Formats: sequence, structure tokens, C-alpha cells
Amino acid sequence: MILEQFRYKNNAEYYERQREWEMQLRSELFGVVLNNIPLINLRNEFARYYTAFKDKGFLSQFGNKWSQPIKTPYMLWYGMDDDLISIILQRVIVGIESYLPVAAYLGLILEGGTKDKIQKIRNPFDLGGRGTVDNFYNRLPALIKKEYSLKESNLNLFNKTKVFYKEIRNPIFHGYNLSVTNVRDLGELFKHLAEIYSWIDSWFNLNEVFPSKKGTNGNEKP
Repeated sequence: MILEQFRYKNNAEYYERQREWEMQLRSELFGVVLNNIPLINLRNEFARYYTAFKDKGFLSQFGNKWSQPIKTPYMLWYGMDDDLISIILQRVIVGIESYLPVAAYLGLILEGGTKDKIQKIRNPFDLGGRGTVDNFYNRLPALIKKEYSLKESNLNLFNKTKVFYKEIRNPIFHGYNLSVTNVRDLGELFKHLAEIYSWIDSWFNLNEVFPSKKGTNGNEKP
């Protein structure tokens, strides 16, 4: 795959399509400009939180009844534990949902995908699926190859992801907070999200483009 990356990097069409994706969005009504978040930033943020929630020192900060702020990899938090946990989880979920279309976009370019398919990636909700899970996790990667869809490649992970969206993702984006008695119980949630990133890596591996000492799902490379 990395050889294909170099081949396309020397192709003017690769740069043209990359610039198309990286164009700014502007709201004339509200007077603001929006830029794409670099893929490596999304992966690094998840990796740092994934590592933090496995660290005893980090976890020991929770449950102290506001006696001192909680120090995260990105901020000091002076509020309630449940609010912080919900905000972090919202962030990493949005990270995956932002990462998937760009991974599919670049993967499609590397495979020499048609312009028609590439345009479809801009709004995954127009792909005709039955909800977010089907559009993002099945129909987006299937634009590259059918077997890349989560349902085709890992049915167990696909079924878990449907439950995750129904019971976790959708509620915390619509007025609910996680209520966690033991913050260590969050391990399974982060493990599930790490498995989703590992699945993405099976058809678009960012580590091959940006090698690092740590895997992008937060685990040390062997």
C-alpha cells in the first residue's frame, strides 16, 4: 500500500483530489470558517485517551469530589466526573466518525476510484443506508471494495457496534451523561473503539503513511 501511496503522490490528480477534500467550509450567515482535522490528530487524541484510561495514576483522580482538578492529556477539568467522561467519549466518537470518510476518500484514491464514487463520500448519509452504522461502517468502505464493509469483514464487531450506537453513542449525543460508579469499567468502551480503528487499519493503515513508535490505536508496536 505504501508503494501505491508514493505512486499517487507523484500524480497531479492525487494532489487535485486532496485539495478538493481539504477545502475550507465557510458559513456566511455566522461568519466562521471550518477546516478539516488532520487524520493524525484524530488518531493521536484517541491513542492518548486510550492510554490514559488504562493508567492507574490517571484513574485515581476520579471520585475525589472536586477536591482537585482532573488532569487529562489535553486539559484540567474542574467539573463533575460524569461530565468529563461523557465529553471525552463524545470527542473520540466524533473522531472516528470524522476519520472514516477521509480514510475512505484516500483509500478510494489509492485504489484508483472513480470521481463519482469519490463525490459520494462527502456526505455518508446520502449513501442510502439504514442509519449511521450502515452508512459509515458498511457503505463508506464498500465504495472501495465490498469486502471492506464492517458487516462483511467482521460480523461480530459490526453487531457490537450497532449495540454501541443504540445504547451508548446515541444517548450521550441526545441529552444523556454516562453515570459511572467505577471509572475502570470504561475499559470495554475504549477497547471497542480501538477495535474499530484496527478494522479501519485493515483497509487503510495510517501507520504505513506516517510511521511511529506507537500503533495508532494506542498500543505499542511489536
